[in-house]
Amino acid sequence: MNRTLRQVATLGLILFMGIPCPVWGQVRLQTVDFQDQPYQASFAAGKFLRLHLHDGDFRIVGSETDSIHITATGKKLGEAHKIKFDFSRTGDTVNLRLSHVPKNELQVMIAIPRSSNLFTRMRGGDLSVEGVTGDKDLKLTGGDLSIQVGNPEDYSHVNLSVRFGDVSGSQFGDPKGWIGNSVKRDGAGKHELLAHVFAGDLILKP
Repeated sequence: MNRTLRQVATLGLILFMGIPCPVWGQVRLQTVDFQDQPYQASFAAGKFLRLHLHDGDFRIVGSETDSIHITATGKKLGEAHKIKFDFSRTGDTVNLRLSHVPKNELQVMIAIPRSSNLFTRMRGGDLSVEGVTGDKDLKLTGGDLSIQVGNPEDYSHVNLSVRFGDVSGSQFGDPKGWIGNSVKRDGAGKHELLAHVFAGDLILKP
């Protein structure tokens, strides 16, 4: 991902594209030291998870457990105590916010039940989603977004786009567009895949 694009994206272009931005000053965040003890919370498969991520390197992985499990790895693990965290639950929906993640050489992995319905908004950095089979609604302002899509026939509606960057992967047909790429497709499956990157690349993996 081009460094200039990252800087441009994080200087307020989120307002231009109309993505709702978490108001971090209005959220009561707590500190959790992921270095000493990974975070874990119960979360039933098939429910709705809303992730609000600030900047950093995040990996979301589908698992066979009925819980959310958060760990941090990398050379800057000693700075993991700086991460701010907020968790709330309303009915079938869990809201999870993470911010103040140390940049460079620290990755936060969030393991969730494989069939979760995932809604994620992230400001800047790199985000990967693997092994999540439920609905996916993902938006990243600046950085690279990688999605393991699995079987293309599992989706009823697909809408993918990049404003400044590229879509790579032909599972849903060839991307279209001159400045930025987009892919749209309707099918007979039961899940939705919505993903948008403002400045960066969108990578589709098998």
